[in-house]
Amino acid sequence: MATVPGIDVSYWDAGIDWPKVRATGQRFVIAKATEGITYKDPTFDDNWFGAKSAGLLRGAYHFFRCNVDAKKQADYFIDYVKTVKDNGELPPVLDLETNDGMTKEKIVPAAKIWLDRVEAAFGKKPIIYSGQYFLQDFLIQPGGGPPPWAKDYPLWLAQYPNQYVDGAKPFLPRGWFAWTMWQYSDKGVVNGINAAVDMNVFNGTLEDLYKFAGSNIGVEKPKTHKVAAGDSFESIANKYGVTIRELVSANLQLIKTGDILNVPVAVAIPQASGSDSGPAGGGGSSNPSTSKRTHTIQTGDNLTSIAVKYGSTVAAIASANDIKNINNIKVGQVLVIP
Repeated sequence: MATVPGIDVSYWDAGIDWPKVRATGQRFVIAKATEGITYKDPTFDDNWFGAKSAGLLRGAYHFFRCNVDAKKQADYFIDYVKTVKDNGELPPVLDLETNDGMTKEKIVPAAKIWLDRVEAAFGKKPIIYSGQYFLQDFLIQPGGGPPPWAKDYPLWLAQYPNQYVDGAKPFLPRGWFAWTMWQYSDKGVVNGINAAVDMNVFNGTLEDLYKFAGSNIGVEKPKTHKVAAGDSFESIANKYGVTIRELVSANLQLIKTGDILNVPVAVAIPQASGSDSGPAGGGGSSNPSTSKRTHTIQTGDNLTSIAVKYGSTVAAIASANDIKNINNIKVGQVLVIP
């Protein structure tokens, strides 16, 4: 099953080093823009243009307040995102998390008002973000099940095993049959972000993700880099937003000052292939695979060298082992390698 890693960010993740983030293997970001009709995320511009400069696909989300006029919320979101004169590549996102004391009879039509108005403004059908139980309790029609129009929207599910295992899938709400993105952790550790961050996967290949975004971003020409004193594979990878694995694979030699390195086009780290490879090809409620690789830390090991050895990333290993400080690992410690 192919997936592509990505994150979502807000004010709580301020001060992000975006090339370092992309070098961990992340390939898309969803940034908070607005909430209700009174809050604009002050880091939105920085996140929006920082992620673009690093070559990540971007989408913006609105935290919906069910007790506030839906049309006003849609206009508030549209106006704020439009001020940056850049709509991003991924569809806009309606974030449904709290009912604010409202009933499903109020929430369903309100959500549709927001979705219709935002789609008209951006020319893209928005993504619905929510949890399994919120959708089952509040985005339902009389007699049960989601409203008929819900199937027309990509679904981004929040569900937290807190680590991603290849082949795993979220449990779908009753009446829903496909998922496009899965937020599997709110405790992620990613190089370049000095806070816990939400971790996601897109259901499909990197090519599927670009098709979903309707974007050619990331279709780049390889570069070269002249090694300077103090350079390392890690520092060069971070500079160009590629993984260490990609850089090492393109330059199978020790580096010394004056060398000219090939810098490959940054691509997502591939997962094992399978039948569910489309943007919305997942679904079902099967349990994730329980097979694991492990590594026992030896003297001289660090997460970077371990990530290169196993074709993984520092962020993925840190997340899989609940490591808060990537420099704090011990000889003899057994790590799960995702």
